[in-house]
Amino acid sequence: MTHQDWIVMTCPTCGAKMAPSLLEPERYQCQYCGNEYLLKNLLGKPESTVGKIRPRLAPPESVKIERETDRVRMIHRWFSFKYIPLAFFALAWDVFLIFWYGMAFTTGAPWIMICFPIAHVAVGVGLTYSVLTGFFNRTIVELTRDELAVWFEPLPWLGEKTLPVAEISQFYCKKKVSQNSKGTSVNYALHAVMRDGKDVKLLENFDSPEIAQFIEQQLETWMKIPDRPVAGEFRGE
Repeated sequence: MTHQDWIVMTCPTCGAKMAPSLLEPERYQCQYCGNEYLLKNLLGKPESTVGKIRPRLAPPESVKIERETDRVRMIHRWFSFKYIPLAFFALAWDVFLIFWYGMAFTTGAPWIMICFPIAHVAVGVGLTYSVLTGFFNRTIVELTRDELAVWFEPLPWLGEKTLPVAEISQFYCKKKVSQNSKGTSVNYALHAVMRDGKDVKLLENFDSPEIAQFIEQQLETWMKIPDRPVAGEFRGE
């Protein structure tokens, strides 16, 4: 492909050098003002360049929107019924370990009896903490004029981040299918594409796509970002 294959949509203000867009293979986009190149042989085929308009999504029950004078935020509560059986399992696991160490320390057991379950203790701590976050934690997605911030409360969790609004080009939902000895699991994540082409995972581990897609749609609306298809995006079955 040569430069002659492209039509330049001239920038009326900056004349900055354009870079290839990762959002659509047929489009180049200015990193500063949004100026674009389009492939000649795709002109007249709007669906190939901008995608179909998706209907507005209703807010999921687990998501609440709050507005202030200088910011807007979405609050997603983690709790779902899947954490109830996990809580019973974690409780049984922890009770067994408490009983084991109670016996070991009160009977003067050999050191091997104390050291042997160390890995089980680590699993128990991780499982218990995961259950507690599932019952009590919330994800906060906050947008101001300058920054998009993601954090979790009240218990700490990995994945908190802050992105400059001016550097965000697009959001999209991605589907992940994992297979193991127990079967196949499917979850969904929300990604941001930056103007330099970097892909940033904002949120993950949604059991269904509706929450990720709703947050995507709200952010694009608030930030006035056109909804364009992204390679690898989940847009519905």
